[in-house]
Amino acid sequence: MFDYEAAIDLTVPIGAGMVLYPGDAPPRLRRLSSIEDGDPLTASELILGCHVGTHVDAPAHFLRDGLTVDRLAPAHFFGPAVVLDLTSRARIELADVEKLPVPARHHVLLKTDNSALLRAGTFRPAYSYTTPAAMRRLLDSAPLSVGIDYYSFDPPAEAGYPAHRLIAAQGLPAYVCLDLGNVAAGHYFFTAFALPVTGAEGLPVRAVLWPRRASAGAVPPP
Repeated sequence: MFDYEAAIDLTVPIGAGMVLYPGDAPPRLRRLSSIEDGDPLTASELILGCHVGTHVDAPAHFLRDGLTVDRLAPAHFFGPAVVLDLTSRARIELADVEKLPVPARHHVLLKTDNSALLRAGTFRPAYSYTTPAAMRRLLDSAPLSVGIDYYSFDPPAEAGYPAHRLIAAQGLPAYVCLDLGNVAAGHYFFTAFALPVTGAEGLPVRAVLWPRRASAGAVPPP
């Protein structure tokens, strides 16, 4: 089974100083009422882009007729996961993933050198990314989702988002900005739930991993 007491939070805190994708507006929490000001309760309004910080990209983010967040099956938001160590690679090639054991029907999370960039304060365009050939190989395992530790699977100069589109074409969500810096490669249980907002092509999530206990048997099916 899994060690639920050793949960690892992969979520980038939302607030001032967080890394934003170029063009995205910073989040804003506006206080509507406050107990400190004599109001009977404290209430706030959150203004937050759908693709800020740790979030899920539904297929509709890249495909005209793709599924929106509210239409994705629950299994795409939790289940067995494998973290693949792909650090020390600026460009993840087919040869890099061919030799890695990728079990079927898992959330496949790619740990790269990007996790350090999540704490850089400003967006850095020199991040690690995947080639389409590498992504096709990962998708051969029929994953529940694919995730990475920065804002994109594709290089910033690639306007067509080929790796992202391959994921979307399979009807799968992509999780981005997962902070995997302190996570070792291996098997885990993954959760990353988003609210079922009708028509949303992406939404922030609270992403968490639970390690497997040393005495655990086979990974349970999703």
